[in-house]
Amino acid sequence: MAQQPFGGFPPPQQYGFPNQAQSKDSGLAIAALIFSLFGLIGLVSVIPGIVMGHVAFAKARRGEAGGKGMALAAFIVGYLMIVLYAIAIPVALNIAAKHGAFR
Repeated sequence: MAQQPFGGFPPPQQYGFPNQAQSKDSGLAIAALIFSLFGLIGLVSVIPGIVMGHVAFAKARRGEAGGKGMALAAFIVGYLMIVLYAIAIPVALNIAAKHGAFR
């Protein structure tokens, strides 16, 4: 251990990993992911989730905000929800029609 000037104690150790950068605000990315996941309940919340995901991703790429991975996940989940609804709605209508729901 190196001698400290003036016989003092060494500076306290920082918590976390060495050279870890401070995380930036990723609130928009979090909101985008939440809205995209609410697409399981209804299709209406998916569109704002996709839009906010793209905006948050662009901000993260420019270095204005954090949460690049979460923003990417938000708009991928949003697009997957739209594909899921595009498949599920016609299938459900076809099943209902076969069972006489539209007579």
